[in-house]
Amino acid sequence: MNPDRRNRQIHNALDQWLRNGQIDTTTHGCIGELYPLTQWDWRSLGRWFLTFGAISLAAGLLLFLQEHVTFTLVTLAVSLSSLTLGLFVVGRWLPGKGLRMLGSTAVLLGGLALIGVSFVLGMIYSDGSGNWPALLLIDLLILLVLSYALGNVLLLTLCSVLFFVWFGGRTGYVSGWSAYWFGMNYPLRFLSAAGALIAAGAVHLRCEVSLLARFRGFAKVWISCGLFVGEMSLWLLSLFGSYDLIEGPWHFAENGELLMFNFLWALVSLSVLAVGVRRRFGMLIGYGVTFLIIQLYTLFFTQFAETLGWLASVLIAGGSLLALVVGLESQRQKRRSSKSEVRA
Repeated sequence: MNPDRRNRQIHNALDQWLRNGQIDTTTHGCIGELYPLTQWDWRSLGRWFLTFGAISLAAGLLLFLQEHVTFTLVTLAVSLSSLTLGLFVVGRWLPGKGLRMLGSTAVLLGGLALIGVSFVLGMIYSDGSGNWPALLLIDLLILLVLSYALGNVLLLTLCSVLFFVWFGGRTGYVSGWSAYWFGMNYPLRFLSAAGALIAAGAVHLRCEVSLLARFRGFAKVWISCGLFVGEMSLWLLSLFGSYDLIEGPWHFAENGELLMFNFLWALVSLSVLAVGVRRRFGMLIGYGVTFLIIQLYTLFFTQFAETLGWLASVLIAGGSLLALVVGLESQRQKRRSSKSEVRA
């Protein structure tokens, strides 16, 4: 086995044991130093290029067919159904040839094609209600089952995107706004959904030690989806407060309400960051740091930019962001040097 790949697998296992509480941070660090990692994961970059390349190729093919081939809705439904089935078959066949990542990508494209089939069928059998979120819910349930049946984490990632769009679309549809974020009855609904997703992800993570061992890594998708939805909800709540249906003038929250939600947002981001550092969970660290920075810049532009003037505000924001990047890069270089000295 390639040494870099072996060391990466060992580090992934160590991170998983640390999150499960099976080892402490000292043991994690000592063992991890025995299996150094390369500074740049070219394999990971190649997998992302492969995924985006396959999606771009499929999009280009669809555009070509749209321009040069005339389809009726029925013909289009049959064609997309055949494409969906073919992609799933190819996706199951390729791993047997040693092309596991390419097979996973084919299954992901099959999931996207399935969504297209549902919308075409929706147009054929439309009753005029315009309830498009119902189609996404059907797709979500089907793809969620397939994600676990096929053991495909990319398909589960697509499910998280579908949930985000369905939940917002459904809430907006019910409110009568025909809108997305700003059409929901309460932004707190998304925050509640985020809590449920994170809780499900935490339970999933625990079960990946034994019962769900073959689905290791799936918990990250659940947790990531919950964190993104929750952080975005808190962002809106910090800006506008918790508002009901808007039927006229824009809702202006009291300063106390906005201060409360800003405090809650900061507390959540700091908690996520603390758990990430303690458990060596890089994804949590990324979410915590990213949304703390977003909150600081949001407060700057909403509270100080108008007073300072937009020119000065942009210069301050840009300069501070560059300083932040330089500082983080400097710290990364120091950690790299320290690790090199320890290994030497």
